[in-house]
Amino acid sequence: MFGVIVVGTNWSGTADMAFAKALDLARADEAALHVVTAHDPSPAPVVGGPASPAAGPDFQADIALERTLERLGAAGVEVRQHTSTDEPGEAILQVAREVGADLIVVGNKGMRRRILGSIPNTVSHRASCDVLIVQTD
Repeated sequence: MFGVIVVGTNWSGTADMAFAKALDLARADEAALHVVTAHDPSPAPVVGGPASPAAGPDFQADIALERTLERLGAAGVEVRQHTSTDEPGEAILQVAREVGADLIVVGNKGMRRRILGSIPNTVSHRASCDVLIVQTD
């Protein structure tokens, strides 16, 4: 059904719920999974431990992805990481366009918030492919 799936994550517990759903769909459909992380251009700590000052956000995202894939069990799924300094919703949409996504998966966190919009709202209103908004409450 889906050949290319894009999922956005900030490595939080709620984002992991959307990530797990995207991983399940990718496994079931033998789809490629593209993981999008948007970050502040300044260095941030690695999820689960301190980072070396020389370790940039891309390296830190790689570590977070590796740990998440180990925890969720991603054997047999083709996974590619994308990092961006753009606003998260824009980053997800850009990657989806670049890779020809059939599906974008995001969590619902922020859907009820109206201040400056939210990632799920931005993605669902502007995507050119199907969007799955995962209930994370």
